[in-house]
Amino acid sequence: MAAYNAISTCNDFTTAIILFGHFNFLRSRALLLLASGYLFAALISVIQLLTFPGAFGSAGLLGAAPQTALWLCIFWHGGFPLIVIFYALFHTNSREISMAPRFAIAAAVIGAVGVVLVCWFVATWGTGSAGFLPPLLDADGFTPWQRIINLIDIILVIAAFVMLSTRSRPTLLNLWLMVVMVYWFCDITLSSYLNGGRYDFGFYAGRIYGAFAASFVLAVVVLENGRLYRRLASAASHLKEHATELQQTNETLQSEITNRQRVEEDLRRAQAELARVSRMNSMGELTSSLADEVNHPIGAIMINAETCRRWLSDETPNVERARAIADRIVEDGSRASRTVARMRQLFDKGGPLRDIVDVNCVIREMTVLLGGEAARYGVSIRTEQVEKPSPVTGDRAQLMQVLMHLMINAIEAMKEKDDGRDLLIRSQEREDGRVTVSVSDTGVGLPRLPPDQIFKAFFTTKPSSIGIGLSISRSIVEEHGGHLWAATNLSGGADFSFSLPIAPQYQ
Repeated sequence: MAAYNAISTCNDFTTAIILFGHFNFLRSRALLLLASGYLFAALISVIQLLTFPGAFGSAGLLGAAPQTALWLCIFWHGGFPLIVIFYALFHTNSREISMAPRFAIAAAVIGAVGVVLVCWFVATWGTGSAGFLPPLLDADGFTPWQRIINLIDIILVIAAFVMLSTRSRPTLLNLWLMVVMVYWFCDITLSSYLNGGRYDFGFYAGRIYGAFAASFVLAVVVLENGRLYRRLASAASHLKEHATELQQTNETLQSEITNRQRVEEDLRRAQAELARVSRMNSMGELTSSLADEVNHPIGAIMINAETCRRWLSDETPNVERARAIADRIVEDGSRASRTVARMRQLFDKGGPLRDIVDVNCVIREMTVLLGGEAARYGVSIRTEQVEKPSPVTGDRAQLMQVLMHLMINAIEAMKEKDDGRDLLIRSQEREDGRVTVSVSDTGVGLPRLPPDQIFKAFFTTKPSSIGIGLSISRSIVEEHGGHLWAATNLSGGADFSFSLPIAPQYQ
């Protein structure tokens, strides 16, 4: 008996310590209740051994009566399954305890000690002076009451097994508790139903079986706890390695961020240098445009001056024709002056002025201005203008420069043709509140390239041209909120068109 109770006490107390340790981390109410149950089993096993007759005294210690040890064994084998039943009920929806773990464990220990003392008091007083507990053993052996009372313990064990298998979540702890209930059932049956009294074969067989079974289950739990600890240690090692990798990755990222910041700083410096080069290129483009646009009126001036000198050098000078040629020279000079003035205006900090400009008036002025140039190459100019005025908001000189460049390009595209040199200038008002001006010729047409290629700076198909006029013209139109594009017409020539928004007050 001493060996059996000592083994049970050590096993149950060790299991209680392990479960209290798990509760310290998980804080599960069901786990705390189960740990208290194992502590209860360990303590009541000690009390039962101390009160057992002949163990430490002829009648037992702690004021034991002849039946005290038997009733303590009943409370022991019935109390633990009852606690397992409550564990199974709480484990399904177990909540964490908000109390600090050390206070919760202290309260559980006090509760377990209190329950053990109550069981000792009931077993001692109920079988002694009060005598309200029926006797379980007489001179002939176990009484019928012993079978009935132990049947209650067996029912509690079976109920605990069923609750664990049906209501609880399938965890490893629940599986081993079911194993404990199985050996608990065998222990009670062997020691209570397969013998007639104390110290016979069934009495010793039940306790020897219980001692080995309890030791086996504890060994399995300890081994499982060790396995979990090894897994935890391995996970901690992997976590440490991962933390080291993350630290190395962080250092690499910091280095990349530093390099990226350095690259961004170099990029900002490169962008600043690119902006400076772009400004220089813009100056070059403006200078080239100025040279390109001024060459036309200067060439016309020289041709007209040569013609005027020829008319005046005849034996009978033709003064009227010479005067007409001189007027053309004045117009060409004014045209060159306006071109220079427009280029100077681009450098003005205040920017170009915006006035109300009638597109039809611009078309008429440019038709008169370039009439002589067109007549020299046999080009006939026709106009189709919208009936009502189509005023736009913009710089009159710049818009005249755009139309003049488109008309000169059209005239130059047709001067190599033998016949059919027609130049059509048309203005149309669209439904979206814009006016479109089109310059159509019957010349050689557009090159077989993407449409926007001809508007790039320094692109040209003429050996004597710089290739900046169309690029500047598109920039001027876009600054006025419009768009300039080109297409091939039905005659094989080119159509250059630009659209501008009509002034709001005239829409």
